[in-house]
Amino acid sequence: MNIVVYGHDYPAMVTASSLAANGNNVTLVPMDAPSDWQWHEIAHRHNGLLVLMSEQLSAKTLTWGQANDVSLYANANVHIMSLMSAQVASCDALVQSLASMIERPALIVLQTLHGVGKAKAYQAVLKNAMSPAAVVVWPSFMSEGVAVGQFQRPERIIIGAEPSWAVQMMRELVRPFNRVQDMLLVVSPTAAELTKYAINTLLALRVSAMNEFANLAETLDVDIEQVRQGIGTDPRIGFNYLYPGAGFGGANFMADLHTTMDTFTLHGVQPRLLSAAMAVNERQQEVLFSKLWQYYQGDLVGKTFALWGVAYKPNATSIDSASSLPLIDALLSQGASLRIHDPKAMPALAKRYPNHPHIVLCQDPYLACDASHALLLMTEWKQYWTPDFERMKTLLLEAIIFDGRNIYDPESLHSHGFTYFGVGRKG
Repeated sequence: MNIVVYGHDYPAMVTASSLAANGNNVTLVPMDAPSDWQWHEIAHRHNGLLVLMSEQLSAKTLTWGQANDVSLYANANVHIMSLMSAQVASCDALVQSLASMIERPALIVLQTLHGVGKAKAYQAVLKNAMSPAAVVVWPSFMSEGVAVGQFQRPERIIIGAEPSWAVQMMRELVRPFNRVQDMLLVVSPTAAELTKYAINTLLALRVSAMNEFANLAETLDVDIEQVRQGIGTDPRIGFNYLYPGAGFGGANFMADLHTTMDTFTLHGVQPRLLSAAMAVNERQQEVLFSKLWQYYQGDLVGKTFALWGVAYKPNATSIDSASSLPLIDALLSQGASLRIHDPKAMPALAKRYPNHPHIVLCQDPYLACDASHALLLMTEWKQYWTPDFERMKTLLLEAIIFDGRNIYDPESLHSHGFTYFGVGRKG
């Protein structure tokens, strides 16, 4: 097939290069790319993406397109919209342009979604333009850092399409990724949109529920880890996304939740559960600061804290909507200083806090601990799980750890001479 993928972030790059690797002729149009955009820098952050893209570019199965003239791609079989949540206006304009150009059956595929009902609205645009194209919803379930594996070996493939010929084209498009067992679910376009938003909503509810139980466990002097183990044994629930902590974040995830809230409101339905989950999460992002405030009795002025992890999750470079940001801002407002380490998100942090007098960016996690009063952990990168605690004790001014992700065992830390504060853990 001749395929055009529109977008400049990792979902577009993963989709384009993976489809090209299966024999398609793919053009990647980096729409709305910033002036300093470098594709190889983004690809380098995702396991396998740099090699995959380089191979397909060399083989010429993948080529670069120009965003300023979409008429060049009017004859493509498939147009995949992989524009991010902030690019809804560009997506609207692109569909309008394609509607006036496409003269034979083709697919306009919505991969990154911009709300429930967009597919129906775009189909109306095509109908008004008397275009034979069909709108298909193919929700992306890729995560930053591991997107190539998730795309090429998906846990499920959801397709929202109605014309039988569009369904058949999509079956052929995803067939290389659907071989071990049939994971393809075909629903209506609006159902596919709602499914993606519902999945993220249920994940938010699940995490917020665990955080509420963790807070309750502390008041009952119960270890939430024991409760989590018990809950996970129920096969109706399982263990995934049962980890309490200092709140969830991520720009795309939070954008999806806000879009879901707006969808409820737009249709006259109050999103009570999601509103509650969002409120719980907002409070939960303050949990580590509250523990610090109580321990130091409100006296944070002049104190220095080591902070490990600022990315919104492990394997990510982004700090957008990360739970670490409210903590950083709260500490700075109280006159504290921070020595910060993160394996991949330091450039983003430096851009957000350029030359801040009370922030030191450290290239080594132990350097962050040097002359700090305590260690705060906010992102559970694997390299933080089993550090040299004896070395940390010699560097920290006080042997104290505030664990916002519950990755450490309290008893083990006590044996090393640390004072430990987790979320719902017995310190």
